[in-house]
Parts: sequence; C-alpha cells; structure tokens
Amino acid sequence: MKSLKGNIYLHIQNNFFLYVFVLMSLMIGIAAGAFTVNNITDIQKEQIVQYISKFYQIAKSIDLNSSQIFKQSLLNNFVTVFVLWILGATIIGIPFIFFLVGIRGFVLGFSIGILIKEFNGKGILLVLMGILPQNIFILLGILFISVTAINFSLYLLKNRKFYFKELISQFISYTFMVYAGFLIILIGCLIESYLSPYVLLLPIFSV
Repeated sequence: MKSLKGNIYLHIQNNFFLYVFVLMSLMIGIAAGAFTVNNITDIQKEQIVQYISKFYQIAKSIDLNSSQIFKQSLLNNFVTVFVLWILGATIIGIPFIFFLVGIRGFVLGFSIGILIKEFNGKGILLVLMGILPQNIFILLGILFISVTAINFSLYLLKNRKFYFKELISQFISYTFMVYAGFLIILIGCLIESYLSPYVLLLPIFSV
C-alpha cells in the first residue's frame, strides 16, 4: 500500500504541470457548460425540464435494469478512453486531448447548471447525490489517462529516432497505464448503474 501511494505521489509530482493544464481544460469546460445555461431560451429550458420530468415518470413505471445501464455507461466511457488512447499514440494528438477533456467538462457543467437553475435546492441535492459520486471516479480516470496520453505523445515527439523494440516496450507500458485508468472509470460506471439511479428515484427528487 505504501509503495502504491509512493508511486501515485511520484507520478503526480513528475507530471504536476500536465495535471494543472488538463485540469484547467476540464474546469474551463465545466464553466462554459454552466454559463451556457444562462444563454439558452426559455423554450429550450422548458423542453429540457419536460424531458427530465418524462424520464422520471418512465423510470418510476418500469423496473430499472442496472446491468443494461452499466453496459451503456461502460460503452460510453470506453469510447472516450479509446479515443484518448489513439490520440496519445499520435504526435499531433495533444491539442485534441485537451479539447476532448474540455467537452466532457462542458457536458457535466451544463447538466449541473440546468439542474441547479431549474430545481434550486432540490437540484443541488440531485447533483451531490446523483451526479458527482460517479463523476469523481470517471473524471479522475479521464484526467489520469489524458496525462498519460499526452506524455506518450510527447515521448514520440522527442524521440523520433528509436529502436522498434523500445517503441513496442513503451507502447505496451502506455497501454497498461491507460487500462489502469479505465479501471478507475469502471468504479464510476458501477456507481452510475447500481447506486445513482435508485438515489435519483427517491421521493425527495420527484420532479
């Protein structure tokens, strides 16, 4: 356990500035998503609220299939991880990695913003109990994978002349680290599938 903590600390220390830049991309995306809520029309807001209300009505009338939700959550996040992995394996992928992280932040920021703006105190509870728990793990995994992908892309940029065996070794190590990050995301997918849906359907969250 001490060795794991030491490795995590060393990894963060060695990549501190990369984490700062990636986290800034995420925060800018979240802020942009939250501010966008203020710029949508009343008709669009009403349509979103009606969609949320219909979701609750449908969810309450059927038995939730947690395994199906898990599969969908896993697939959605796998696509993001796969794209990050591919981008990290290219020299020109770095700006697109920052962009992708920003997009994830935008979606989260917009979701949080619309819930809080339209449902006030109940919206804050929805965010704290139904959205943040899974996203803590999902975003941690995405941040780790993004930094890993940027590192490998920088490695390719700095070492254009390398032995094939060395490249394969580094690529396998890179892929293993991406897989480790995906395991963190997997925890978020489990929370999103087997806990959050039931929390959101509690009577206090009826809309």
